[in-house]
Amino acid sequence: MSDDDVPVSALLGAAYEAVVHGQGLAAREAIELVKDLGFEKNGTAKPFRFAYQHTEATEDGPQVRTVHATLPLLSLINPPSISIDTAKINMSLHLISQDIETGPADAPAPAAEKTTPKLKGRIVHQRDKNAVMTIESTLKQRDLLGSSRLSQLLDAAVSDRDSIWYQVLDRAESFRAAAIALIDTVAQDGSHGRGVGVREWLQQLWELKEAVTDAVSAFRDGLPEKIPPLHQRWNTQCQKLAWIDRHTEPETMAGLRRVFIAAARDVWNALLPGVPVAGFGPPTVEQLRDRFVAARTALAAAVPSLTDLLGKLEQLEGAVAQGCIARQYKQPEAVAGTLDRYNTTAAEIRMMWTPSAPWSDSQAKQNDLAAAAEAVWDALAPRTVPVDFRVANELEAECNLQLYWLHDKSRKIARDILRGAVGYAQSALPLIRPAWEAGQPATEQQMQKISQLLEDFNAEIVRVRPKTRVSTGFSGSVLHPLARTWDRHADKFWGHLIDTGSHPVAHLDMSK
Repeated sequence: MSDDDVPVSALLGAAYEAVVHGQGLAAREAIELVKDLGFEKNGTAKPFRFAYQHTEATEDGPQVRTVHATLPLLSLINPPSISIDTAKINMSLHLISQDIETGPADAPAPAAEKTTPKLKGRIVHQRDKNAVMTIESTLKQRDLLGSSRLSQLLDAAVSDRDSIWYQVLDRAESFRAAAIALIDTVAQDGSHGRGVGVREWLQQLWELKEAVTDAVSAFRDGLPEKIPPLHQRWNTQCQKLAWIDRHTEPETMAGLRRVFIAAARDVWNALLPGVPVAGFGPPTVEQLRDRFVAARTALAAAVPSLTDLLGKLEQLEGAVAQGCIARQYKQPEAVAGTLDRYNTTAAEIRMMWTPSAPWSDSQAKQNDLAAAAEAVWDALAPRTVPVDFRVANELEAECNLQLYWLHDKSRKIARDILRGAVGYAQSALPLIRPAWEAGQPATEQQMQKISQLLEDFNAEIVRVRPKTRVSTGFSGSVLHPLARTWDRHADKFWGHLIDTGSHPVAHLDMSK
C-alpha cells in the first residue's frame, strides 16, 4: 500500500478536527482580547462611560437632568466568540482496499464475532486536479447585551420627554383657543375696568399670553431654566389686573376670563407641577363662601370654650349659605332677608366679647372672618357692608361686660322691672362705637345723644325704684345688697361713655 493510502476514518476525522480546531483558535483569540481590552491590571473590568439627557416629572415640573451611565467595555465590543451550529463535509475519495480483521482462532465464540471493517483510500487525483473537499458550517455570534441596554436607555430618555411634551402641547392648544376668545371679545366689546382703557387691557392680556407661549417654546427647545422666570412674570402681571370690579364686568367677559385663567393654570401645572399660579379679577361667589367657611372654622378653633359663641358663628355661616343659594336662583329679596339675619346675629356676637373672653387672643382670626364676610356679602348684595361682629377695643369689651352684669342683676333684683333701664344703656353703646373704631373722640352730636339716653336711664331708675323695694321685700332707704352691685356696674358702664361727674348716674340704693 502506498504511503498515500490513508484510512478513511482518519481522512474524515481530520476534516472534523479542523472545524473544532478553528473554534478553539477563535476561543483563544477571544481570551487574549478579553485580557487586553476587558480588564485593568488589577483585575477590574475596564469601564465605558457616557452621559445623556433625561426628562422626568418632578414636583417642580419637568426637569432635564444629565444621566451618567457606566457599562463594562466588554459588553460593547465584539470578541470572536463563535459556536458551530451545523457542519457539513463533502470530499471525493478513491477506495484502495477493504480489510476485515477478525480475532484469534482460539478466542471465545462471542469474541470471534467482533469484526471491524477497515477501509483504505486516497484523495482522488483526476487530470492533475486536486479532489474537492467542501466543509459547510453555520456559526453563531453571541448578542451584545450591553449595547442593547444602551439603546434602551436612550430610547427611554426620548420617549419620556415626548410623553410630557405631548401633554404640554395638548394643554397649550386649549390655552391658545381661550386666549384668542378673550382677547377678541375684549377688542370687539370695548369693556374695561375702572380707570383702565381697552388698549392697556389688551396689552396686559397679550403679555400674559406671551408668558405661557414662551414657556411652552422653552420646554420644546430643551431650555427648562427659562420656564420659572416666565412663570414669575405671569404671577406678577396678574397682580396688575386686580382692578377688575365684579359689579362692572359683564358676566360673559367674566366667564371668558375664568376659562382663560383655568387653561393657563393647566399649562403651568404641566410645566411646573405644584407651583402656585396666580389669577386675576374677583373670585367667584363659591370661592368667597369657601373662604368664609374656612375663616369661621379657624375662629371657632381659637375659642372652643365659648360654646354660645360657637353656636352664633354657625348661624353666621348658615346665613351666608342661604344668601348664596338665593343669589343663584336670582332672588334679591331673599338675599336681603338673609343679610338681615346675618346682621342680627353679628350684633349679638359683638355683645359677647368681654375681657373675660379670649377675644384679644383671637383677634387675627376675627379679622380674617370679618374680611371674608365683607367680601362675600359685597358679591351677594353689591356695595353692602354687614354688621361687624368684633369689638373695637378693650373699652368696648369692658362695656359689654358691664352690660352683661346689668342684665344678670336686673333678673335677680326684680324680673322685667329694670328691662327699660338696660335697654337705654344698650342703645348708648352703638352711638360711641363709630368714634372708637375710627380712633377719634366722639362728636358733639354723639355726646348729646348719649347724654339724652343717660337722662332716660336715670328717669327709669327713679320710676322703678319703689317697685324694686316692694318686689324684694325691703323698706326704707336700704335696698337689697344686689342693688349696690347694680349701681356699681351702672357707674362703670356710663363712666366709659360720658363724664359722670357732670352727668351723674341715678342709683337704686339711696342709702349712700
